[in-house]
Amino acid sequence: MQRLLKEGEDEFSPDFLVWKSVDGMPGAFWLLNVEVKYRSDLADFFLRFRGAEKLANAKQRWPDLYYVFVTDHPASGRSYFQAMCLRDYTPGEEPNLVDLHQLPALDIYPSTVAEHEVLAQDLFALLGSRQPSRQDAIAARRRVADRRPGA
Repeated sequence: MQRLLKEGEDEFSPDFLVWKSVDGMPGAFWLLNVEVKYRSDLADFFLRFRGAEKLANAKQRWPDLYYVFVTDHPASGRSYFQAMCLRDYTPGEEPNLVDLHQLPALDIYPSTVAEHEVLAQDLFALLGSRQPSRQDAIAARRRVADRRPGA
């Protein structure tokens, strides 16, 4: 389906195509292309592994692509799930990643992100890529509890 939204040849195809209804227009939908990448350390990815160059190349082919990065080493106070839209990216500049729930177009609730962060921490610990501290686990579970309706 994504190939219908892209002109020219290209082997890359985004991971997901999200259909969102357009308010006030029954039967009309926004189509959002979403690419999801795991990167253990985002700062390292952008500094050492030419991440910004990869984003610039992707923007040439898919200018409205949404990137979601999953990381097991987020900066202090940041989510394990960070995102951006290439439409807002200026090649040559540092990408402005926001926590996933802060990207309005994707309409993802903070409580959903918090619940999945707990799952991600458990998964990363099982894979041995990150051993969450007791404080990490308590903080993540507290975020989930704080974001539940009626809490």
